[in-house]
Order: sequence, then C-alpha cells, then structure tokens
Amino acid sequence: MSLLPLTDSHSDARVAEVLDDIRITLGMVPAIFRVNGSNPTILAVLWNRYQHVMLTGSLSPKLKEGIALMVAADEQSDYGIALHSAALQKLGVDPHEVMRIRTDPDHAHYEPKDHALLEVARHANKSPHDHGERLVEAARERGASDEEILEALAVAGLAAEFSHTAAFLAVPSD
Repeated sequence: MSLLPLTDSHSDARVAEVLDDIRITLGMVPAIFRVNGSNPTILAVLWNRYQHVMLTGSLSPKLKEGIALMVAADEQSDYGIALHSAALQKLGVDPHEVMRIRTDPDHAHYEPKDHALLEVARHANKSPHDHGERLVEAARERGASDEEILEALAVAGLAAEFSHTAAFLAVPSD
C-alpha cells in the first residue's frame, strides 16, 4: 500500500490533463506518476522530464530502458525492475535478455558504443563522486558523442529518482 494515494483522476484540471496525456502516450498511467497526482506542479514537471529524457533523443528505447532497468536493479527497486522489465518486453526484448540486462549488463546484447554508455550510466549512479574520465573516454572511443553521454546520464538520473520515490513511498508495481 502506497504511503500517498495513487491518483486516477482529480478535480484539478492540470492533474487530469497530465494523467490523460500520460495515458494516451503510454497506454496506461504508471503508479509512479499517479503517486505524484497530489501535487499538480511536480506531476507536470515529472511528466515533462520523462517525455524529454525517455521519449526523445538519439539513444534507442532499448538502451534507455536497459539503463533504467540496470539502475533499478542496482537500487534494488522492485517497482523500477518491474516497470522497466515490462517496458523492454513491450519493445520486443526477449525475457531472457531482460534478465541478462538486469543481472549481468556487461553481457547483454548491445553494440560496443551502447555498452560503453551503460557503463557510464551505471558508474554515475553507483559512484557519483568517483569521476568517470576513463569511462567517458572509453565511450567516446566507441563512438558515443557528448550528447549521447549526457542523455545516458539523464536516463540514469531519472531512473534513480523513480526508484528512490517508489521505495520511500512504497509505490506498488503496476
């Protein structure tokens, strides 16, 4: 049971508008958004950020969801693991590959550049105070642009935020 209510609809027009947009875009409203329904501003900002980080940019949806799953697994977030595993499967990723991304991302089936971006994102999440010069350089050597490195970091940051919020508020899996 979530510590805060999961909003399905709200008398506030801004909340209703955002929830409707999420439902139209994603086909459902994940609980991580519904738990933010008590604060229209935070909900709108979170949805806007999600759209810009996860739904646009140059990294593939498979890589973005893989980064998010890896971060959720590192954070031991049951909510995040369920959310991003389901998203990967919806993208057509085999359940065995989803498990590999979750438990052993070094051996997941990604191109070398994408592996390097996974490493950058994971290191930034697990050791944010340990500068990543070596990993950034390795990503560049494998063809990643600075824009892609920043995008991978943004995905990791958003996934960590989702994981922390879901864990703290006991948000149930969708």
